[in-house]
Amino acid sequence: MKLGGSHLGYCTNIHPGETWDEIRANLERHVPEVKRRVCPDAPFGLGLRLSCVAARDLGRPGAMAEFADFLRRESLYVFTINGFPYGPFHGTRVKEGVYLPDWRDEARLEYTNLLADLLAQWVPAGVDSGGSISTVPGAFRSAAGTAARVGEITGLDVPAAGRSVRAQLGAGL
Repeated sequence: MKLGGSHLGYCTNIHPGETWDEIRANLERHVPEVKRRVCPDAPFGLGLRLSCVAARDLGRPGAMAEFADFLRRESLYVFTINGFPYGPFHGTRVKEGVYLPDWRDEARLEYTNLLADLLAQWVPAGVDSGGSISTVPGAFRSAAGTAARVGEITGLDVPAAGRSVRAQLGAGL
């Protein structure tokens, strides 16, 4: 829901689920009731936590159309995606593992670009920021503890990576 110039929403990272089917089931089970209690008469914002598996699952025939129907039917919109955890996040030890793959691995950029592709299809025109994706801040400390390892991250062409993601979100440069 929009509060002044900001959006307040419900982030789905509190619900376990690694596949799109698991995430969709949690959305259908919990979000309509939260919206009814918090914001019954206006569109309500969602922050989606999507693992790489779930993001790829959305490429299945009909998955995006089904989700768009759910958003429309329930008066919901997506304005941010939690792309920090690439893989399992619930029911397992996550500590430093949640940082992998980090920005030294091309898989992180590919995953983030996939999330940007999805978000670009969901974020409504009224979201001035064009949407947002939270991600890993470089790498876990022990993985980036040496000068050479920090160099792997600082050597990443961050402006090009950012341009890639922003272009997909339609924000331009």
